[in-house]
Amino acid sequence: MTKDKSPRTPNFQVGGLTSLPIRERVQAVFDVITKDPNYSGFDTHAVGQNLTLVDVQPNVAKWEMEIGSHLCNKSGNLHGGAAATILDNLTSAALLTIARPGFLDGGHVSRTITMSYLRPVPGGSRVTIDCEIQAAGRNTANISGKIFVDGKLCVSCIHDKVVFARQPTAKL
Repeated sequence: MTKDKSPRTPNFQVGGLTSLPIRERVQAVFDVITKDPNYSGFDTHAVGQNLTLVDVQPNVAKWEMEIGSHLCNKSGNLHGGAAATILDNLTSAALLTIARPGFLDGGHVSRTITMSYLRPVPGGSRVTIDCEIQAAGRNTANISGKIFVDGKLCVSCIHDKVVFARQPTAKL
């Protein structure tokens, strides 16, 4: 078995983005993920197209998105795994709305994400995605995410994250 020798991107830290206004920093993290020619991870296919940041304020981010056929299952509805990937990424981005130097600027990783699928989301639908931080501290964060079609709640999640301290940069 050969070991994968492809270069790895270091843990993405948002420290440099905390000086930007809230809207710009949330958009910047998506630009880093979706517009990097050297990165084509799974999440770029889920959130890289047809996604618009509609509203952002401390603790809240609201998005709109058209559900493309590449996100759908054989029945023509949003695939559960695609919904989880979308909400994973967008609830994580919501943390940038309250990040500041020394707080939520060192990265984070999912601990749990609990999904509830209440209604199908048909392919081609224009959805609204609301993300709201419920609690965030030095070590953990809890964010809710909801996908709506025509004002009806279709998918919801509770996303728990482990928060990392920012790694100091080496001094020369």
